[in-house]
Amino acid sequence: MSEALLRLADELERRDERAAAELGEVERLAADVERTGAAAREAIGFLDSLPDALAALAREQEAVAAARAEAEAALAEAESRERDARGEQETLTAARAVQHARDDLRDAVSRLERAQAGRARLEGEEAARRSEAAGLEREAAGLSERLAAISRVAHEAAAAPDGLRELPEWAARARGALLVAGAGLSSERDRVAREATELVASVSGDPLALAGARGVRERVARALSDG
Repeated sequence: MSEALLRLADELERRDERAAAELGEVERLAADVERTGAAAREAIGFLDSLPDALAALAREQEAVAAARAEAEAALAEAESRERDARGEQETLTAARAVQHARDDLRDAVSRLERAQAGRARLEGEEAARRSEAAGLEREAAGLSERLAAISRVAHEAAAAPDGLRELPEWAARARGALLVAGAGLSSERDRVAREATELVASVSGDPLALAGARGVRERVARALSDG
């Protein structure tokens, strides 16, 4: 009889350990799925906004290039007038015009450089985002394998998404399945804890004995020894 009770206690501890380990994996996996889904949504948002952003930069570059050409022409004309100036007042006025034209040209060049740098940054981010997207798809494939290893997760929830655009919806579906699995595992641990408590109470003769699954074999063995 004692051996049977100890075997039952061992089985309860094993069940609790298995459920605890699986619940830990479910929680880690849920966090990884949520992170991957959020990153995918961000990447999709950027890539969707990219054509408009590139078009706006192209218009800006075109406008600034035209402004630069106008500033260069204005400077050439001002410098010509400065060379042809006669008298102190006319020379001073022409010099001021030259300085103003140079300032306008410098401003146009600076604006053009900023627009070009902005486009380069955007194109660099595009390359990084596309590389990130490929990485997210690989991550999702790995997460799908981990999902499939959890018996409480349905097959359709574990199936890997087909490309970046399907990833957010897949993540939401997988997250829901993991929440259900986690709830089931928590319930399983509660059932095991109740069974362990009942087992200790039955051996100790104390209906109010507090037990739970952790260390139940030791408590059962001690109660048997005391008895």
